[in-house]
Amino acid sequence: MPLSRLAETRQAHIHAVETDKATRIRLLGMGLGKGSRIRILRNRFGDVVLGNGHNRISLGRSITERILVQEQE
Repeated sequence: MPLSRLAETRQAHIHAVETDKATRIRLLGMGLGKGSRIRILRNRFGDVVLGNGHNRISLGRSITERILVQEQE
């Protein structure tokens, strides 16, 4: 499922990143790559704010549509 569809306060692991190489490298620099554990802090059909460890990261909708995750319970 795309990251953009996760509800607030949910946790997930990144399963795949289907972006161009430059964007993938930028995301890796922020600590977001395959296998990363994230938590959705805000998702209000605009930018998505997620937590990754002690970091908060805001990503645009177009990028979050291309990051595939597996939701954790």
